[in-house]
Amino acid sequence: MTTRLTTVAGVVLLALSACSSYRTLHVDVLRPAALTPRGDENKFIFVDRGIVHAGDTLFAKDLKETLRVTRGDLVEHFYRGLQDGLQWGIKKTRIERLVVARVTHVADSLVPPALTREEVAAFAGDREASLLLTVDYCTFRLVNRNQVNLEDNMLLRVYDVATGTLIDTLVSDRLAAEMSFTEENYSGSIGEFFYQKGWSYAEYLTPAWIPVERRIYAGHKLLNLGCYFLETNRPEQAGEVWATALRRKPSIAARAAVNVAWLLERDGEFEEAARLLEDTLDRVGSRHLRDSLRQYIRQQIEALKQRGEDDKKLKEQL
Repeated sequence: MTTRLTTVAGVVLLALSACSSYRTLHVDVLRPAALTPRGDENKFIFVDRGIVHAGDTLFAKDLKETLRVTRGDLVEHFYRGLQDGLQWGIKKTRIERLVVARVTHVADSLVPPALTREEVAAFAGDREASLLLTVDYCTFRLVNRNQVNLEDNMLLRVYDVATGTLIDTLVSDRLAAEMSFTEENYSGSIGEFFYQKGWSYAEYLTPAWIPVERRIYAGHKLLNLGCYFLETNRPEQAGEVWATALRRKPSIAARAAVNVAWLLERDGEFEEAARLLEDTLDRVGSRHLRDSLRQYIRQQIEALKQRGEDDKKLKEQL
């Protein structure tokens, strides 16, 4: 695996910011899955267990009449987002959905128990799959006549098919879904919300491209010259110029270090990039730097350390 090609993509260099002396790089970095399935078979099974809390049945009719949305619709939107997200990931994953026709009503206070090994095996059958994904409940209740509660809606579990053991449990609040709801199409917004939750679940289960931002500092002749080389696809020359700037006064050296750290990061040298920034902070001293620059450098040190840990996981997953 070539780290540079598999962990960074989609670099766009923007114009100099009007309020500061840096340019912004919008890049996609590869983040590992939270789980590492055993075996080589990259197929998941998805099951809605059909468990409904008693309180949800009281709202079902009103929800259908006022919003034209049912619990089944929500699971469908979630599944479509999961399916699309898996196809978008770096590691193509097949998913098969099993339909459970029987609905089970339980008390509101009951947290559905995990599946037994025998139940996992029954769902898997002779399908060659690595993970079994279950929706253990999907709550959907009115707050008032026209709004619903969208917090902590779904309980999701993941099982290792090979062993039949539970390996992960999470609630849907841990999955991102950044969007605004419109009164003109509230039911459509709800559907999109659950679709995004499903997509976020795919990013949780498989390696996925995540957008991040990085800075390239300018505002000095050496920094500017390095920017020119980088924009004209000559990163080696940019690195040589910025390395020279590392020996200048503290404010310039610190900004040059951020630029060089980016070149190291894009080549997969995460530890070396973090070490450069740490050494630069120790050498130039915090009192010589603006708070915003010092804070950004510290943030980048932590981000680079995390990328180093992520890279180790990715080597196991790809």
